[in-house]
Amino acid sequence: MKALSWITNRHVVSALCAAPILFSCAYASAEEVAPVVAEPAPAYTLTYNLGLYSNYMFRGVELSDGPALQGGVDWAHSSGFYLGTWWSNLDPYYNGESAGTEGNHVESDFYAGYAHTFENGIGLNFMGNYYAYLEGHKIGTKFINTRDTENSFEASLAVSYKFLTYTYYRVLTDYYGADNVNGRDGDTDGADYHELKVNYKLPVGDLNFMTKVGYQNTRHLTGDQGDFAIGLNRDFSLPTGGKPIGGFNAGAVYTSTFDVEDEVFYTANGRDLNQSNIFFYVKRTW
Repeated sequence: MKALSWITNRHVVSALCAAPILFSCAYASAEEVAPVVAEPAPAYTLTYNLGLYSNYMFRGVELSDGPALQGGVDWAHSSGFYLGTWWSNLDPYYNGESAGTEGNHVESDFYAGYAHTFENGIGLNFMGNYYAYLEGHKIGTKFINTRDTENSFEASLAVSYKFLTYTYYRVLTDYYGADNVNGRDGDTDGADYHELKVNYKLPVGDLNFMTKVGYQNTRHLTGDQGDFAIGLNRDFSLPTGGKPIGGFNAGAVYTSTFDVEDEVFYTANGRDLNQSNIFFYVKRTW
């Protein structure tokens, strides 16, 4: 792992600052939009999102060998209850049934939860997320002859205040299909992840600042490690002949890992999956 001296590297800082601005400035619109009379808020909302990412990074681990197309649908009720689905392409060799064979190409998430913000500004968010791999390939390479597919269920609790959010995640099933066969000393359910995240609107350039640190505990496996990320992003609209098309966001994020228990755990098909990385993205929500 590289030392944290990357922060002083002016090329990394320049990339983080320039990417979201370059994405969005090309589409900046100077057109004034006429004010719209507010209508009563509906009981529920249905939103969609679609994005193109240079890599699919998950808790410091690269799950795609190159670009990833990601998208989802969310339904939210005014009471605070919500549900949704999300998907992304994967590197099939990351989760192959055995070394050198292809595994699942797509991850599909199905989730539901409840979110509420109190008058004092403290927010709570309870969520259950089912990670599904609908092709049904079993994991291999690291867990040869496992009895299960990668499908996993994870529960989480987030506590937020202003720009700060702490989230605790816990896997209630076997950890992505790994069980206690073949010499492992116990079930892998109960793996957990702690995450502390900051999202802050900067006073310059309409830029949003994000940073986070997390720690993954893979119970009865050797995948324990920490990760951190820092990035910038910017909202923008596309000009048209009439009203601009809004909902776009572009950004750049630097991510790396630390305190890795077993580096071999994070290699697949000759790739180092948790090396330091800068990824870029552009997405739209509508």
